[in-house]
Amino acid sequence: MRLLIAVPLERKLKKFNPLVIPKSLQAALPLASKPKDIPGRGRPLPENRRAVVMEPHERKVHALVQHLRLIRNEKIKKRKLKDDKKRKEIEVQKAKEEQLSKNRQREERRERYREQDKLKKKIRRNAED
Repeated sequence: MRLLIAVPLERKLKKFNPLVIPKSLQAALPLASKPKDIPGRGRPLPENRRAVVMEPHERKVHALVQHLRLIRNEKIKKRKLKDDKKRKEIEVQKAKEEQLSKNRQREERRERYREQDKLKKKIRRNAED
């Protein structure tokens, strides 16, 4: 019986050259399609970052600032939810008022047409006599 041992393979990381678009072709592209020459602002790798060691007072200040920021964000969330709820209620109220207004205008039109029809009938009756 043969035993198979898994050996991790080491592969070289492939590094691709940046895409090069000729200037003549770039000039023909619309503004939104032109490549941007802005390099990415990626976060530095953890091994390239410097360790920040804070003094006890700095730690307390940092924790306090984080706590205040959390409180502010929670207040903003609550206010946003409250505003959304209020806006929806106002929209429902406006829809009801709009419906009532449409119904009232419809009744007014019907009444106006009824009156006009009565006048026409009266004029026709008088014209026949």
